This record gives sequence, structure tokens and C-alpha cells, in this order.
Amino acid sequence: MEIISIDTVTRSIAETAAYYETVLGLPVSKEIGAVEVTVGRTVLRFREDADAAGDQHYAFLIDDARFDAARQFLTAGPGLLSEGDRAEFEAQAAWNARSLYFPGPDRSVLEVIARRDLPQDLGAGRGAGAKASSPHVPGTQPVPFGAGDLLSVSEVGIAVPDVVGTADRLTEAGIGRYPSGSATFSPAGHIDGMLILVSVGRTWFPTSDRAVGEPPVTVVAQSGPASLGVVPGRYELAPGRVLVVRP
Repeated sequence: MEIISIDTVTRSIAETAAYYETVLGLPVSKEIGAVEVTVGRTVLRFREDADAAGDQHYAFLIDDARFDAARQFLTAGPGLLSEGDRAEFEAQAAWNARSLYFPGPDRSVLEVIARRDLPQDLGAGRGAGAKASSPHVPGTQPVPFGAGDLLSVSEVGIAVPDVVGTADRLTEAGIGRYPSGSATFSPAGHIDGMLILVSVGRTWFPTSDRAVGEPPVTVVAQSGPASLGVVPGRYELAPGRVLVVRP
């Protein structure tokens, strides 16, 4: 389920635009009351709502071969979020992925994730066609990490009143769930893109003070090579929170 676009809100357009443009170096398009950020194949659109409650979560896909470069870039820039002395997180075996978390604008919790099982070439880093597990070539200089290494939005955090029931409905539509779910947390989707369904009242990992919010959000996606069985349609996840899957 490749994520094409996300339309949501932020408490500060100015802060959000400045962060994505100057801290991450991403292309930003500004208009009155809104800003669009291009993250590889995904467009993130924020509208201003000064009264929006809670905090948001997005994960950006990177090539696994660029993971060390990403860590250096983020450490020198926004800094990394940690759990105790851990700042690098290896996911459960079913995910075959690893992540770094870092603070974003408007108290968001951002993540870069390298998914080793992606079937296609990712085209990031040292040259087009680099694979998700391609090793560094001895004798060459690593290219500094940059905006071009952020390939798409891989995860969107969404609060729902019934995590299990919502995950069940999406499973019936071909949007599978990962085995690490619970009554308050359930990833729904595939390695090419997923929704992180959570209950209000949780905090975003790995923080203890950034609370799950209930902002309006529309996620537009389409089936990809790793998600061919997804049924197109409009799925109401919660009031103001919608998933649209294109044919």
C-alpha cells in the first residue's frame, strides 16, 4: 500500500515549513494557511489549526545501506530520540527492519525506517539502483545523507477508538496487519506502506511526553508490488480520519 499523499493539520505552518525545509532539506511549497512537503514519492500537506491537540507520527523510508549516514545526519541535526541508552531500534523478526526516531516540528515524533524485505530497487544513496541491503563499496567515499534519501512516507500514525475492530475491517479489504499488534496498537498495511493504528492516551514511542492526538487526516494510497490484494475504496477510520485507496 504505497502512500501517495497525506492531508492533515499543524498548529504552526511557519514552524512546520521551516523545519522540513531547513532541517531536513525537503522541497516545500507554501500557500496561505497551508504548506506542502514532498518526501520522495509522497506529498505531505499541512493546514494550520492552532487548536489541534496531541502530537503526530510519521516514518520515512530509507535504503538500509544509508542507515549509518542517516544516523550521522540526524545526530548532527535535530538529534535522536532514545529509550534509555538505545537510539537505534531493530524491529521484530516479522518486520526485518530497523529505525531511528527524532523530534519533528509541532512536537511530532518522526522516524526513518529501513525495510530490508522491499522487493524493488530503492534508487537512493550512492547511486540510482542501490538495493535495500547494498553494501558500501570499499575505497569509495560515502555520499552525505540528504533529502533525496527520504524515499516516501512509510508509516502514518492514526488514532482510532477501536484499534482491533478497525484493523479487522482493513484486513477484510486486503490491508493486512502485522503480528505485533495489541488492543491499543496495531500496524495495518504492508512493507511498502502502513497505518499505525493507536488508541488515544498512548504516547508515541520512544517518548513519554508526546501524546497521540486526533487530528483530521486523509491518507491517499494505492496498491504496490508488495500489496497487490488491496481493495480500492474509501475507508472511514474514525471521525475526520480517512484512508482512500486508489485503483
